[in-house]
Amino acid sequence: MALNTLVVLEICHLFFIRNIYGTSLTWRAIQATLAVWICVIAITLAQLQLTYLPPLQQVFGTRAVPIADGILIVAVGAIFFAIIEVEKQLRLTFRKR
Repeated sequence: MALNTLVVLEICHLFFIRNIYGTSLTWRAIQATLAVWICVIAITLAQLQLTYLPPLQQVFGTRAVPIADGILIVAVGAIFFAIIEVEKQLRLTFRKR
């Protein structure tokens, strides 16, 4: 569960840092670049394989994450993203003054 949470937080951080001087919550920012989405999809697929494929579970010593825990992991990522996005907006507002 910790590994999956770390991956979700890193994806959230990627979207945060990609638009460091503006909001990440616009349609244009969400569209990002094709390379960003390819990386996010590749990382997500690799993480799902690591978490749910028995051969990879044996190699890496992982276990399947129950759906409730998966929802919790995504919720933690969303909360993290909201916190860092608010911090960024406050920083940008104070910088303008």
